[in-house]
Amino acid sequence: MNKKTTSLLILFLTIFSTHCYATWSIIAVDRKTGEIGIVGASCTFDVSGIASIVPGKGAIVVQAGSDYFARMKGVELMKKDIPLKEILSAMKNKKFTPERQQYGLIVLDSKSKPLVYSGSEIKDWNGAQLSNDFAVMGNILTDSQVISKAYKAFDENRDKSLAARLMLALKAGEKAGGDKRCGTQYARSAFLMVYKPKDGAIIKLAVQGIEKGGKRAVTLLNEKFKFWRKEEKQ
Repeated sequence: MNKKTTSLLILFLTIFSTHCYATWSIIAVDRKTGEIGIVGASCTFDVSGIASIVPGKGAIVVQAGSDYFARMKGVELMKKDIPLKEILSAMKNKKFTPERQQYGLIVLDSKSKPLVYSGSEIKDWNGAQLSNDFAVMGNILTDSQVISKAYKAFDENRDKSLAARLMLALKAGEKAGGDKRCGTQYARSAFLMVYKPKDGAIIKLAVQGIEKGGKRAVTLLNEKFKFWRKEEKQ
């Protein structure tokens, strides 16, 4: 791995999440390469705490209320190869206040489609769109176009790498309006995580802490992503 990319490559660490009440995200797998990925953006200080990748297994996102313990319960069960429906059922335990949460789960197993649960107390616009190998979800968005445009961008670029498709999808969500609280800034924080089985590591790129009304987080993340791709090829 090129030493120049050290500042941009972060091994996965499980961290306590901040509340991310308005977010759009994509979870995805590439069953040919074994790669697992997540991207997300929000009008909050740091959105990256919504996500967990379980290497060799799958990925989990808990956004809106973003309950850390619900996410960790999901991670625990995913490591044990528990079926997704059972994992989701466990995460919907009342102690995790599931009606304030938006859950997204996906695994590499080709027999399992991704699952999304949107609690009754999360705010509009909220919703999701699912395929066999990826899912797009969000809450407090400008409208349904954020989800549908992100979905289309990911689905129509299957000739590209998983990381590139995730970045394209997040950008499409930004162009469609993003988090409605951020106006034309669209988001204040954004991240991309991809597990690469060949390296046995998770690549993480993130932008956070941008002041409201400042630069666009997804655009900045895209610039960082382009730099990383350039360095990776050297």
